[in-house]
Amino acid sequence: MHPDILLGYLPWVVFLAAGFSWAASFLSSKIALCYGVMDKPGGERKIHTHPIPLFGGLGIGGVITIGLVLFLLISGLTSWFGSRSVASPQIIGFAAALLILILGGALDDRFNLSPKWQILFPLLAALLVIGTGTTIGQVTDWFARGGYSLLWGRVAIGPFAFSWPADIITLLWLLSVTYATKLLDGLDGLVTGQVVIGAGIIGALALTTAYFQPEVAVLAALIGGAYLGFLPRNMFPAKQFLGEAGSTIAGFSLGFLAILGGAKLATAFMVLGLPLIDAVLVVGGRILRGASPFVGDNTHLHFKLLQAGLSQRKAVIFLWTLAFLFGMAALGLQTPGKILLALTLFALMILLSGLTRTMQKEGATPKDMV
Repeated sequence: MHPDILLGYLPWVVFLAAGFSWAASFLSSKIALCYGVMDKPGGERKIHTHPIPLFGGLGIGGVITIGLVLFLLISGLTSWFGSRSVASPQIIGFAAALLILILGGALDDRFNLSPKWQILFPLLAALLVIGTGTTIGQVTDWFARGGYSLLWGRVAIGPFAFSWPADIITLLWLLSVTYATKLLDGLDGLVTGQVVIGAGIIGALALTTAYFQPEVAVLAALIGGAYLGFLPRNMFPAKQFLGEAGSTIAGFSLGFLAILGGAKLATAFMVLGLPLIDAVLVVGGRILRGASPFVGDNTHLHFKLLQAGLSQRKAVIFLWTLAFLFGMAALGLQTPGKILLALTLFALMILLSGLTRTMQKEGATPKDMV
């Protein structure tokens, strides 16, 4: 497809995905109210003061899944995309993985599953995506063109084929980004907006002449649009929360988009670097304190920003701005530059953590905790 023609269609993909997602949020909210699936206030991590419906991810995931089915039908019946950069089994595997995450998220929202049961659904979803052909096949040479293959061996298990060590690395990547957005989901609209930014930047990279992949751009528009439609319902003061499905689909979808193009992996890391680094620092801190790494607390950066005196709106906008700036900066950099950018982000996260701790000791208090 010619870039100019594609640019004409992409806004419609975003608009339709956003519209249907917004409408679906009212249905999912009613389902949550009907079955009493509410996020009730209480505990150090919950800063809202009244019960708020969950199940936001049901509508988002449903819209994306239906969009993937239409994507398959359109791409199979027309030649809009020219040379195929995404195989049909990959799309089918991704759609099936989303259904698994929707099921697992709904069960967790309803019955509050233990961590050992929660992880089964992202694990199965990741294995399904890998088994249908989506994997990190190579790593880039930092100082030269090209890269190193990670496809050293191959094992077939029934209809699925797995490669070593590429699929292990892919599994770790998908689980990492899935749990990063899950852990980040602590402020109204934070994760939802993060996905919109991430999908937009990955889609922009897919439209460049160096990595022109129109199918990836359409998928990014679909995913970003679905979360954009939910954002008005999720912004402070939130009328509905993403729930387990919405927060896990967020990172999983961005992780999947990143794998579809090797250069997008490093760029996606810049967008998701904040929640990934924050998760490492938080889990590491829990282990050092002798606490369980799986039990939530209020040591995440977004909670520290509130404790330092920022309002929810300001904290969310600040974190969105960081994600946008680092993601945009990554668009114009080669691998060595992206590595330096990642180190800069890591140092910034440590600095922010220290500054917010100092401000908290000086007696700052959040301006809106409802």
